[in-house]
Parts: sequence; C-alpha cells; structure tokens
Amino acid sequence: METLGQFFSYNNDPETVRDVFLSLDNQMKLIHERGYSVDINSSSIVYENGLGFARFKPNLTEEERKNNVVDLAKLAVGTYFSLPTGSFSDYTHFPNDYIKDNFAIMETCILPATDNDNYYRDVLVNGSSAYYNDYLKELKARNSQNHTPHSNSRVLSYSTQEGRAMTNDNNKEAAFISIAFYPIMAMLLTIVSYAIYILVK
Repeated sequence: METLGQFFSYNNDPETVRDVFLSLDNQMKLIHERGYSVDINSSSIVYENGLGFARFKPNLTEEERKNNVVDLAKLAVGTYFSLPTGSFSDYTHFPNDYIKDNFAIMETCILPATDNDNYYRDVLVNGSSAYYNDYLKELKARNSQNHTPHSNSRVLSYSTQEGRAMTNDNNKEAAFISIAFYPIMAMLLTIVSYAIYILVK
C-alpha cells in the first residue's frame, strides 16, 4: 500500500493528476452524502486497487464539508505546483490565506492541465465550496448554452440595459466598435501582408 505522495513520485504527468483529483472529488462527494467527512493529506490518501481515502469521521457538518473541499483543492494545487521540480509537495497544512495570497504564482502550473476551468481559483481565492465534478458539469452546460448554433445570445446581451452596463462606458456604441475592431484589424493586416509577399516574390 502506498500513499498519494508515493504514487505521484512516478505518476507525475498533468493528465494523471487531473484524473486522480476528479476521482477523489467524486469519492469525497459520495462519502459526504453518507454523512462522513474525510481526512485529507498526502499520507491519508492511499493506493490499494486505486487511490482512496483511508480515514473517515461520522456526523458530517457543513463546515467540515467545506473544509474537505478546500483541503482537497490545496492538495491538488501543491501536486500541480511540484510537478516541474519532481518533488511532491503537500499544501494541506498551509494556511488558507497563504494559498490565497500566493495563488497567482501557483496557478501558472495549474492552468495548462485544467483547460482554464479556474476551479481551484474559485475555491481557494473566491471562496466557492463546489465539488470539482459538479463545477465542470455546470461549466459545460454554461458553455453549451453560450455556443448554441444560430444563437445570437452573445450579441443580444450588448443590446440589453444590463449588457450595456457591463461595459462601464457611457458611450454605448463603443462596446460594439471595440468588439469589431480587433478582428477587422487582423484581417486587414493579413491582406496587406499577403499583398507585400506577392509583390516581393
């Protein structure tokens, strides 16, 4: 039987880390639904036919549930951040404020592996207590709504009072101009570059 730290000493690619913490998140939610909290650190998560929690505590409270979510996020962040060095780091004993204050540095090692889903920022900086799998389901549903074929929802949002207010700009037409400016400039630069290339050639 080996600990989480030992497991990651040789399974240390970002995709494996992400899969492991999604699995642990799912296990934790099921344990919480049965009224137990879990002990979370690198030595209390062990590998025996798969990684899982070794110690449980009955009579789960909402505060314990939130603490479990935060501790699992801290453990994941420490794991991602230690990948480039090859030495496993357990961040569960770090104060929450320390993680929050230094998260911008830690995030540089997380985002390439998590498709910019920002879950760990939401938990450790913004105070969310959502489960990771639930967060991804909600994110996927939100993205599918925003990218529905033939949907004008993104454009129409700027036509509403709320959409205009989000621009924080008294000139309402500026929002439409700024949206169109960069694609048009990129297209013009491409055309000019191609014309120069043909002339020089």
